[in-house]
Amino acid sequence: MKKNYVKTVLCVPVFLWIMGASVLFAQEVEDEPKREKDGLHWSLGLSAEGNMNVPKGYALGAGLYGMFVLPDWVKAGRFSAGAKLLYSTGFKRYSLLDAALLFRWNFYDFAKFKTCDSGFFVQAEGGVSLGWNGKAANPFVFGLGEGTFGYRFAVKNFFIEPYIRGGYPVIWAAGVSGGFRI
Repeated sequence: MKKNYVKTVLCVPVFLWIMGASVLFAQEVEDEPKREKDGLHWSLGLSAEGNMNVPKGYALGAGLYGMFVLPDWVKAGRFSAGAKLLYSTGFKRYSLLDAALLFRWNFYDFAKFKTCDSGFFVQAEGGVSLGWNGKAANPFVFGLGEGTFGYRFAVKNFFIEPYIRGGYPVIWAAGVSGGFRI
């Protein structure tokens, strides 16, 4: 029972930080400098989500990820690559840690002056999941393959992105990410 409280205490501050950042930084998008198109841009963020990433029932997850925008070599949107770590727990029995490589395509932005990494995106994720059953000592390992759809709101050097995803091992997930654009 004590472990459940510890897990809750670890997940709730991340979720509150992201929700607070979305309220504080929800502003109108301003012009980006001309160097935006040619530079290498990084994003570092935290995510909080509800998912079905455990074998039985639902789970809450908190994660960390980083991405960088690839050079502009296509005219239909921008591509990014990165990596993420996500910890999910069902609070009773199962816990999972996902490590994945990300490949993202930003294909449309409603903003008049779009930034190179904002707008609608489709993302492919591939990696490995490590799981723990609360009753067994040995972890179990399996492959990870998922697809994500979302929208990134970029405001100066900050971003917020609501998303949904699905695949294997997660059946579905919905969450929000937020962080800094460097």
